[in-house]
Amino acid sequence: MYKKIAILIFTVVAFASCGTSKKAATAKKGSFGLQNEIIDYGKKYIGKPYRYAGKGPNSFDCSGFTSYVFRKFGYTLSPSSSGQDRQVPSIRRKKDLTKGDLVFFEGRRHNGNVGHVGIVTETRGNGEFKFIHASTQYGVIVSSSEEAYYASRYLRGGRILDDRTLAAYERKEKDKEPSSAPSAKERKPMDDPKKMTVFTPAAADQHAVAAVSPVSDAPRSADASEPVILVQTDPLKNEQAAHRKKPIETPPDTIVAIVKQAVIRDDSTLPKPAEQSIPDHEPGAFLSHEVKMGETLYSISRHYRCTIDQLRMWNPQLGAVLQAGQTLRIAQ
Repeated sequence: MYKKIAILIFTVVAFASCGTSKKAATAKKGSFGLQNEIIDYGKKYIGKPYRYAGKGPNSFDCSGFTSYVFRKFGYTLSPSSSGQDRQVPSIRRKKDLTKGDLVFFEGRRHNGNVGHVGIVTETRGNGEFKFIHASTQYGVIVSSSEEAYYASRYLRGGRILDDRTLAAYERKEKDKEPSSAPSAKERKPMDDPKKMTVFTPAAADQHAVAAVSPVSDAPRSADASEPVILVQTDPLKNEQAAHRKKPIETPPDTIVAIVKQAVIRDDSTLPKPAEQSIPDHEPGAFLSHEVKMGETLYSISRHYRCTIDQLRMWNPQLGAVLQAGQTLRIAQ
């Protein structure tokens, strides 16, 4: 009896585990938007010939190809493969590689120094991967890590696209998706039909609720200073103020918000995020650093012995892409 119960419990747990892992794999598979764009752009140049020091677009060497592809997406890489290796954080284990990572190989001398670089296009769970690169013999091609020549010369990987950059890209893509207006069935009626939300353009992130009296048939006063209440309703059915036949009267003891310009509705753009404040320091407590060609936040943080998050906190104006010529503040 106990044996049958144990077998039943084991079977249920096994099925539950299979379902969970499949869901996780599906979520991971669908999160390569930026990486796929980079890979697809690189594949446009498959077949272009190899040329020493070639920077594209008609011919490339290995580092010239990776630099040319990532420059399209706002990244400035070193002109040499060894320089690119020093420029990005290293990935030691093959199974940790993902699409869009750089992969570095020894040169022909087998001396442990970086002599070749490519971009990962596909990975497998056992550490195998495919990569696109400019080879000396075939030009721009896609090769496998299992080919004997590259398997014996592989050194490590390097990551350019960090989690912060990928998250910002996904948010940007979601913002581009058109939002459909809710149907009549999806619209929720207001709790109190006599209370309408009145928005003022001076404070889009705040709203005031004013009581609106029932509509009367009395003629509207011509006094220009009379408050006007703009009611938030369906934008397709909202009448213009100049064509209203039935004015809205307010009793003397009713407080209303005066709106002089426009109504900001729920379908308007979100308010701007609050500006980040920079911690106060004594005068002279910051150093200035001008970003040079090929530098990244990672290389700058190593130079000044700080973290990337600290650099972003000291320089809230930084975007997802670091540009040469920018001036950074470094706390002493």
